[in-house]
Amino acid sequence: MWDLDSLYASFQRVKENHGCAGVDGVTLEQYEGILDINLRIMQRELVDQTYSPLPLLKILVDKGNGEARALCIPTVRDRVIQAAVLQMIEPILEREFEECSFAYRKGRSVKQAVYKIKEYYEQGYHWIVDADIDAFFDNVDHALLLAKFKRYVSIPYIQKLIELWLKAEIWDGKSLTVLQKGIPQGSPISPVLANLFLDELDEELLRKGYKYVRYADDFVILCKRSEDARHALHVSKEALERLLLKLDEEQILSFEDGFKFLGVTFVRSMMMVPFDRPKKEKKVLFYPKPLNLEEYIYRKTRFATEATEITENKLWIF
Repeated sequence: MWDLDSLYASFQRVKENHGCAGVDGVTLEQYEGILDINLRIMQRELVDQTYSPLPLLKILVDKGNGEARALCIPTVRDRVIQAAVLQMIEPILEREFEECSFAYRKGRSVKQAVYKIKEYYEQGYHWIVDADIDAFFDNVDHALLLAKFKRYVSIPYIQKLIELWLKAEIWDGKSLTVLQKGIPQGSPISPVLANLFLDELDEELLRKGYKYVRYADDFVILCKRSEDARHALHVSKEALERLLLKLDEEQILSFEDGFKFLGVTFVRSMMMVPFDRPKKEKKVLFYPKPLNLEEYIYRKTRFATEATEITENKLWIF
C-alpha cells in the first residue's frame, strides 16, 4: 500500500477535496510543486515506520446558522497518508456497516435517507423518535474506538497510525493540547471511524426490530405505536450509555405533528424542502497562525531526551 502509485493516487484524492494548509503553512499547490520528492520521503518514513504526524490546525467555520464549528485540519502530508490508509481500511469496515447508516458512505446520500423514511411511512410507521447525540465528535472514547477498530483491521502498524491520529496534538494559534477523547472533524479518516463507533447502536436497534435511519450523529426511529417509540428511545439511550455517550435532544412525535430531519420537513405524506435552498459554504471565521515548527521539533526532541511524556491535556504555550 506504500508504493508510489498508491501515494500519488492518495494525493489526487486530497487535491480534489481542496482544503487549506495545516500547521506547517504548506498549501496543496506548494506540496504538489515537489510532489515526487515529497512522496518518496513519505514512502521511506512509512516503510521504515518512522512517520510521525504533525499537530492538527484548529480553525473555526460558520455552520450557516450563526454558530461556529471547530475543524481540526491535518497538514497536506498527513492528509495524503490518511487517504492512503482509508483506501485500504474502508472496504473492510464498509462490510460491517448496516443499511440504516447513510452518512459518509460511497453511493449513499441525504436523498436516499429521506426516501427511506418516506418508505417506512407508507408501510404504516407513523410515530417517530427524533434524536441527536450530544457533542458526538467531541466525546468518542478512544479506547472503545480502538478496540472496535482492532477487531477488523489486524495490521499492527495501521492500528498504530489510527491511534496516533486519534490522540493528536491540536494547535489553536497559542498553545498545543493533546486530544484525550473525540474524533477530530476535518481529517479524511474521521468519517469512517465515526460510522464504526456508532455501528453498535445501529446493530442494537436493528436487532430489536426497529425501522431506523441514521445520518452521522442524527437519527430517527420509526414505529407504528407511540408506546413502541417510547421503548425505542429507551433502547437507544441504553446502547449509547454503553458507548459512554448520551442524547442531546430527543422527542417523540408523529407524522401528523410534523418534524424536520436533514433539512426536510415531513408532514403526513408530504416532504418539503426550502425553496431555492442556498448552498452551504464553509466560511472560515478564525484561522490561526502557523506553528513554529523549529521550536516544536526542539521541544519534542527535548521531551524525548528527558524521557518525559505529554500527559493528560498538557499544554505547551508558544
